[in-house]
Amino acid sequence: MELRSLGCARVVCVLILAAGLVGGVATAQTAIVENGEGRADIVIAATPTRGAKLAAGELQYYLERISGAKLPIVSRPRADFPAHIYVGAGERTNRLGVTAEGLKYDAFKIVSGDNWLALLGRDVEQDEATTYRFGRDVPRYVGFSLSKDDGRGSLNAVYDFLRDLGCRWYFPGEIGEILPAMKTIALPEVDKTVRPDFPFRQMYQYYNEFRNARSDEEILWQLRMGFNSGNEVLGSTRGHGIINVYRSEDVIKNNPEWFAILGGKRSNHAPCLSSEGLYEANVAYVRSMFDNGEPMVNVSPSDGYTALCQCDLCKGKDTPGRGYNGALSDYVWGYVNRLATEVYGTHPDKMVTCIAYTTYLLPPEKIEKLSPNVAVILCRWRSDFINPDLREQFTELLDSWREKTPSGQFFIWDYYLHARPGGTYAGIPVYFTRIISEDLKSLQGISGGEFIECRRNWPPDNIPWHGLACNHLNVYVTGRMWWDADRDLDALLAEYYTNFYGPAAEEMKALVDYSETNWRDALKDAAAIDRFVELVAAAKTAAGDTIYGQRIDMIEKYIQPMIARRAEVAKGRKEAPVAVAEKMETIEVNLDGKLDDELWQGLEAIPLRELVGGGEPESKSSFKVACTDRFLYFGVRCEDADMANLTIGTERSEDANIWNGDTVEIMLETPTHAYYQIALSPTAAMMDVDWKTGFNTVWSSGAEAAVDVGADFWSVEVRIPIAGEAQEGVDADSGVSGNVPSEADPWYFNVCRQRIRGNARQLSAFSPTGSNFLQPGKFGKLIAE
Repeated sequence: MELRSLGCARVVCVLILAAGLVGGVATAQTAIVENGEGRADIVIAATPTRGAKLAAGELQYYLERISGAKLPIVSRPRADFPAHIYVGAGERTNRLGVTAEGLKYDAFKIVSGDNWLALLGRDVEQDEATTYRFGRDVPRYVGFSLSKDDGRGSLNAVYDFLRDLGCRWYFPGEIGEILPAMKTIALPEVDKTVRPDFPFRQMYQYYNEFRNARSDEEILWQLRMGFNSGNEVLGSTRGHGIINVYRSEDVIKNNPEWFAILGGKRSNHAPCLSSEGLYEANVAYVRSMFDNGEPMVNVSPSDGYTALCQCDLCKGKDTPGRGYNGALSDYVWGYVNRLATEVYGTHPDKMVTCIAYTTYLLPPEKIEKLSPNVAVILCRWRSDFINPDLREQFTELLDSWREKTPSGQFFIWDYYLHARPGGTYAGIPVYFTRIISEDLKSLQGISGGEFIECRRNWPPDNIPWHGLACNHLNVYVTGRMWWDADRDLDALLAEYYTNFYGPAAEEMKALVDYSETNWRDALKDAAAIDRFVELVAAAKTAAGDTIYGQRIDMIEKYIQPMIARRAEVAKGRKEAPVAVAEKMETIEVNLDGKLDDELWQGLEAIPLRELVGGGEPESKSSFKVACTDRFLYFGVRCEDADMANLTIGTERSEDANIWNGDTVEIMLETPTHAYYQIALSPTAAMMDVDWKTGFNTVWSSGAEAAVDVGADFWSVEVRIPIAGEAQEGVDADSGVSGNVPSEADPWYFNVCRQRIRGNARQLSAFSPTGSNFLQPGKFGKLIAE
């Protein structure tokens, strides 16, 4: 047998096949294909399901590609063929004693007899409205269709059979295919049932979602990976399911009390979870979904739900002392638990779920045990586990949720968004296969599956590289281990390097191995960038002008944004002034702006200097800084001999007029985000800006602040939640993305003051930046000790 990589010379190799499937264990008298001639037909029902029809078409197509023989697809076995391949369950497979009974979550069977082979699973057809019709760009698929929620058991059986022959699909389209060359394919002797270790397996590929993909090959690759929509497990709602209750214009117009008061006015997207009308409507909605057959309904709040509603009914229901990730835990999960308890009485066999996310990531403190019909979806970034401390934190988080959740039903919401155009890691070859393997092994038997957001570039981005250039390997490993978490990762990778990169196998292994432990270094170390470039160049040289070289070309194009950042990374900030935030286990502060709490006593008062020249300002200012694992605290004192003429730009938060008056401003650049700005006026009005992609005022820091105005000074106390390194990917519009600053991973920051008197403007800062405050390259360095 030969193994072919498309578009290149054949590569002869040894392929170890699953015991009992092909080759020497076949019965002596029968074969599927013999010397390039078909010896079997493909039998489907007279009126096959969409899934069975597509499965038969895929089997026919690839057997012809492998052997040259095109087996006919028939509805009745033909007497002139000595062997028959049954695709999909039906009357004939029932008579053979092979049924789809018990094959949940797209599990499948592959069973053979003396002259037959059955490839089948549950192919239940679902909503026609969610159907993708093939043939958009690949003519051979005209006439095939599949709903995103259709059962895929028989299709999975076909792909598994083809994989055992040697087929591999590492990347969408023909460039990602590896096919064996076999003139003879023996009828196997086999009887196996394959069930996935994780029932829910959705890799949500932005701009190539199941119904909206730009090509047939994009959808087919997802099918060949064994992914599913998960509706059999989680139902049709995913995250933020509560919006299905209130998103109509009629509700917004006629039920304003269902919506939160934020910044003094009603929102039209964030719910008030104390609204009785909203609660009753949500209960009715959940029950109607259950009555229509949904196994589970999601009731998570809308995205960006990070602030407590300011109505009288909601007062005191938050827990700000728990930090950013627990500030709304009891508020949100209290609502979820109340609703779940109510519907449990009528639908005890159905589940209610909510995402543990952003400000309600931590389990509630005031609920000893959740209702037995509550399932939890934990939100995190798997790649963060490159940091062992974050891995340990997630393990502790999961354990704390397990203590609260009698149902034992947990799912994961994850992010493989490193290739997002303009994102922090765009252009960096991010591989984390070993983390994937270790994590899925640890979640086996605990997690019911995963929803992973996988960002892809698309035409409006005008990006000349493919979002899966590197990330396809992470996706491939995840897909294989969703089915078998105990799979030998080293064997899987060795096969991948050989198949996909041929003569550059060793060089690509070196690239992936280096990335596994060093990909984050490319953000701050020019030597790491240089090493990545060297490794890619070595692989390209080894591959030459072949299909293998074309695959490496995709990586070479992908790393160009990283190379473009090299000069900035190399420059570094060697001359940046350093401030040390005193690290404490807990901090007790009465946020009143007075700086008289015990916290501030004994901390160094760090002076601000003139923005231009670095001299001592006429009106002096200083700040103190401290932190815990969850919060960063700043205390800023602004001396002023002319307090009677203090200039007030605004008394309202989120008002750009704030810069027409006196301000204190804090700039924060974390290892995962550059950069944030928080401006405060002497009235405690606040303006939050995310400058990563421009003047983004939708972003909210979640900071709390208070101001004290004296006879010859005004002072500010600010408490800023530290949202964690994954925050940018989880919810880019809220929270400061980063872990506690350290010597290894410092933050860069500035504390600035603007003083306006008439036409005179005095600017000062901890780290003088020159012309204005918005100069991140000149920020100071912040570490916690």
